[in-house]
Amino acid sequence: MGFLAFVLVVSVYDSQRNLDRYNVHDTQGIAVTWNDNLSSAKGASKGLYLDKECIESLREDANLYGYLNGDNIMELISSNYERKPLEELSDDEMSQFFRIRAELIKENLVLDTKMGYTDEEIADFMDRAKSLSAVSMEYAEGWKALAEKMGNFVFLIVIIIAVLVLPLFGRDPAVLMEELVRSSRYGKRQLDMARIATAYLTATVLYLCSMAVYFIIVMLPFGFEGANQPIQSNVRTFFSLYNITYLQQFLWNLFRGYVVLIFMVSLTLIVTILLKNILAGASVIAIFLVMLVIFNQVYLYPVNHWFANFLPVRMTNFWHFYIGNELYRICGFSISCMSWSIVVSLALSVILLAGSLIVLYANRKKDLL
Repeated sequence: MGFLAFVLVVSVYDSQRNLDRYNVHDTQGIAVTWNDNLSSAKGASKGLYLDKECIESLREDANLYGYLNGDNIMELISSNYERKPLEELSDDEMSQFFRIRAELIKENLVLDTKMGYTDEEIADFMDRAKSLSAVSMEYAEGWKALAEKMGNFVFLIVIIIAVLVLPLFGRDPAVLMEELVRSSRYGKRQLDMARIATAYLTATVLYLCSMAVYFIIVMLPFGFEGANQPIQSNVRTFFSLYNITYLQQFLWNLFRGYVVLIFMVSLTLIVTILLKNILAGASVIAIFLVMLVIFNQVYLYPVNHWFANFLPVRMTNFWHFYIGNELYRICGFSISCMSWSIVVSLALSVILLAGSLIVLYANRKKDLL
């Protein structure tokens, strides 16, 4: 109950922060509330697409689509034309909106010397870039708000769940249950397996429950409209080559967060099994996470590419997967970081679990000698 209460408080806090961004302020205070702003945007965005006609109309009347819709469109226009004022755009520039977007994507790919993309890889990226010829700008503010803070929330929840798993194999000196269990010939093996199963099942239930609470509380004030809208209508993912919807983005993030959870549970199990002490296990995991945070702050491409991309901090920083265009060359195939990081993280989880089982088996054999 304490865990769910914490989730509820954090969810409400994030929801309130999201809504505050939609209040329009003036010298007297709040001129337009978030509710009025969202309601107005919802009605004015029906059938709205970002194209030459939309850009021309917005140049003639900045308030044509309402405050929020106009602001969203202007952000996309500004990013595509490299901050060039709308008034200075030529007719050709306005009509070639998506061609310019594709050219900027190609320029960034060519200039990315770290990855050293091949001609075939660039050609594949450009096919995906050119396949987007329109961006629907219909209302999807709830899904944008959900994606904005979801990575931080998932990371926090995963860490808390890992802490809750610590006592399963960490020994508390004040409790002599471990000694009692060791006196049984067969109870030790059965209890070990039950503890491991409990760790993964409990973590899964807590994760799904916390994400359900977060989803409902964050989305409810905004409404659930816009699930089928493209993520390119969000300025943060405007240049993304993943032509997916907000619902698909949410499911990707949800699954990636669960993969991180499985890794953290596996790591927690093997650390506490080896150290047999709650505080020592917690200290090792804390040091490990701090190291990952440092790697995330001090960008070192080789470290991130071959190490941090598969671990909790980078994996819950969801944004870079959609816009980073990072590739791994495996057995002659180019595999996106989006997919390969999941595969490697799950493989590491299996290795850690196997290591835990081996150590437990060795401990049981030693106890029976």
